This record gives sequence, structure tokens and C-alpha cells, in this order.
Amino acid sequence: MISGIFYLFFLLVLSITPSLIWLNYYLKKDSDPEPRHWLIITFAAGAFITIIISVVENALFGEWTELPNNQDLTNIVFFLFLPFLEEVGKFIATFFSSFKNPRFRDETTDPIIYAVVAGLGFAAAENLKVCLSILQENMVALNWQNLSSFSLSAPIINTLIITIFIRLLSAVFLHASSCSIFGYFWAIGRILKKKKFVVIGLLVFGIIMASLLHSCYNYLIMATVENIYFAFGVAALLIISNYVMSRAFKQIKSYQKIYGV
Repeated sequence: MISGIFYLFFLLVLSITPSLIWLNYYLKKDSDPEPRHWLIITFAAGAFITIIISVVENALFGEWTELPNNQDLTNIVFFLFLPFLEEVGKFIATFFSSFKNPRFRDETTDPIIYAVVAGLGFAAAENLKVCLSILQENMVALNWQNLSSFSLSAPIINTLIITIFIRLLSAVFLHASSCSIFGYFWAIGRILKKKKFVVIGLLVFGIIMASLLHSCYNYLIMATVENIYFAFGVAALLIISNYVMSRAFKQIKSYQKIYGV
């Protein structure tokens, strides 16, 4: 059994750590590190947009899409609409958190870097939401009046650890990869310096491509519940997407000397 105060700290650390690990990995690719306070703002914006999207999802769909006679609608929502909604949300978080950032325009790779940071903030908040949902499913209620006496059983702790570990290897990686996709097309639009509608078109295309990656991930994750071998599909999808986007990042970075920003 674990005391309440330690548990809350443990839950917070467990939720944020995967995102921080990937954040450190991606920032090492940036030869000219961005100001820390702008990265924190962008990370926080990504986390905040998770709350907004959760509210929108509950307002639009609630629980009725989970009814058996609405299975087709459930699939459309889960595999198509929600991924698109989340990718749009992460773009909005990136855009507004970097709108007044003077350093956002000094490197060709900035849209990718800041989009990934927002995606990792989104993933951190989503991890926390998942942990809280596990508690709710197991009928665990936090007693805020007697926090020091609150305790949590070992099986639930184990479930939380396994869940976060899986998300460390997959979902957090997914959010970073999908954000790097629309960040790439955002960067291309800035490099080409074409008319506004061309830049917007590239952004929309990037968000759609990010949503397709997200949709494929959702499908494979759901299929893994029925057949564990689909986990290899999840791994392959994320490895391939990371390889492609790593190459794309290097390509955008090479344009710095040629085009500037």
C-alpha cells in the first residue's frame, strides 16, 4: 500500500516522464537550442489543449457512441474524427504558443521542434488522464480530506506502471511523430514563401497526413487487444514514421543555409 501524498507525486512523475524522455531526445537534434521558457510555454499549451479536446469530445459524443447499435459510428469517431480533432488541437497549441516568439522564425526546423514539444505536452496530460481513468475504473476515490491516510493497492499500481510503460513506447512517440508531420509541411510552407493559400494548403495536408498516422495507430492498438501480434504492427508503424520524419528533419535543416526562413 502507498500513502496518498507519495502516490500523487508518483502519479504526476509517471505521467510526465515519458514526454520528458522524448523531449530530451528531440531537442538533442536541435543544433541551436530554443529558449527554455518558450519550450515550457509550448509544452504547457499542448497539455492545456488536451483538456479542451476532452471537453469537446464529451460534449459532442458522451457515452452514446459506445452503444452496440452505434458500432459503425463509434468506428468513424474513434478512427477518423478524434485523431483529426487532436491533430488540429495540437496545431492550435503550437501556433498560439509561438505566435509572439521571436525565436520561432530564426531556423527552418522551428515549426517541427515546437510542434513536437506541443505534442509531448499533449501526451503528458493525456497520460495523466489515462491514469485517472484507471483509478475510476477500479472504483478508487481520492480522499482529499485525509490525503495522508489515502492508500492504493499494489495491483492498481502495477496496472498504472504497465500502462505508462506502454505509452512510453508507443502513444507518446505517436504524438511526437504526428506533430512532426504537420510541422514538416509548415516548415516547407515557410521555406517556399508562397502565397498564403499555398501555405494554408500545405498545413491542411500536413494535418490530414498526421491524422492518418494517428488513425492507423488507433486501429492497430485496438486490434492488439484482440490479437497481441498486432503489437508488431504498432512497433513497425512508429519505427517507420520516426525514420521518415528524421530524414525529413535533416532535409529541412539542410535548407537553412540555402533559403533561410
